[in-house]
Amino acid sequence: MQIIDYKYLHGTDTLPGYIAIPELIRDRPATPQFIELAGLDIELTEPTAFIYIAGTQIDQAESGLNKGTGVYFPAIKSATPYVAHQWASTFKNIELLVSMEVVNGTCASSIHAVYRAHEIIMDPLNTAKHVIIIGHERITQDTIRLFKELGIKITCGDGFVYMKLGMGFIISKPRWCWAYNPNPFVFTRETLDKLIPEYKVGYVKLHGTGTQSNNDAEWGLEILATPIRYKSKIGHTQGISALLETCLVLDNPNIRGRILVVANGLGGYYGSFTLTKPNART
Repeated sequence: MQIIDYKYLHGTDTLPGYIAIPELIRDRPATPQFIELAGLDIELTEPTAFIYIAGTQIDQAESGLNKGTGVYFPAIKSATPYVAHQWASTFKNIELLVSMEVVNGTCASSIHAVYRAHEIIMDPLNTAKHVIIIGHERITQDTIRLFKELGIKITCGDGFVYMKLGMGFIISKPRWCWAYNPNPFVFTRETLDKLIPEYKVGYVKLHGTGTQSNNDAEWGLEILATPIRYKSKIGHTQGISALLETCLVLDNPNIRGRILVVANGLGGYYGSFTLTKPNART
């Protein structure tokens, strides 16, 4: 697939437990703020599909009551299809939007989005010529509490990513996989080694959470080629992390050639795609 356009934001302020985008107001709905901060001006010119990266969807049957700031938020505004609709409503020539879907493969959701984009673009029965992928993540105290309760020592991060894809060869070989493990947070090296391609790559953009279990699981990938990690700089941006970090690779003029992008997430989801790096934008 060809990368037609992309844009991203990430945190710059280091706070307890996460790296924040300073402009975000924590006790107000996130989506309208991201729409304003991103400043996208998307005008559809051909039939287009839209994929929203949700990261983790909360099962309504399992979710508790919101006991927080005392500020009332309509429950519908936390539903991922509603959030996706808010983004889609900003597109010009909306009549050319032929489909909208939400992916929620936890921290590997970006890989799932790219995989689905590839399926859509390569499907001869699908009318979409382009696929737009958008996702955003604003870290909340619930996110930080989740990792603390699990004893997972990572720094989270706010972020936003947008990418428009079409037919081409910049992104290729997307893989979307699942593996069972009794512990839904742990991957084995044997599992992640299945992402090692038969062809040579110059770099591997690791999931790179920095935890010992993830380091062990990604060891075979790390020694495959020059490793790239970003989470120590921008935090773990959850479901959008792989695509946001791909944008950072694209804007780094020192990284060229073939890059394997990998990610894994809660529940056994994992995958990869290969990025063939064009010249950096000027």
